[in-house]
Amino acid sequence: MKADETEPLEHIVTAWASAWQHRMSAQLVALWDTADVKSWFLSAGSVEPYIGHAVVGHLQRRCLGSNAIGYRPGQLHLRRLAPDIGLAFFNLDWSERLAAQNLDGNKTLGGRVRVTMMMRLQASVWRVFHYAEAPLAPLLELQAFYEAIAADGLENIPSRTFVPATQP
Repeated sequence: MKADETEPLEHIVTAWASAWQHRMSAQLVALWDTADVKSWFLSAGSVEPYIGHAVVGHLQRRCLGSNAIGYRPGQLHLRRLAPDIGLAFFNLDWSERLAAQNLDGNKTLGGRVRVTMMMRLQASVWRVFHYAEAPLAPLLELQAFYEAIAADGLENIPSRTFVPATQP
């Protein structure tokens, strides 16, 4: 596939990331296919996806309910599935500082997830109609962490003092 065929897809991912980082809900909504009542958005922290018009409300609430959002896509893979359908897959490093009015006000959250994003070309404009974040497997992440520590040698592993448990 030619790079120029995926360039519009990369532009959408870049615009999406910028809108999140600047908490610009109007820009996020403009990038979303609001006409598709079966479009869906699933964040890593949600059990159920937001579907159709509920996506718009979710995007607006997330932007308004945060004091700061960090959104950094990496390892971007783009593909045209059809002339009018595009797929993006990427790792996402994110952070969010919740606004004081939230139940968990002034708390900072963050992590790394994998994202699939599907886009549709309509009247010469690309719009997102599917967005899903998937958390990384925690045990695999923990294993990678220990492997990274072990690669530095045993002398670099921090020692821990173990305190015997007290008997009741």
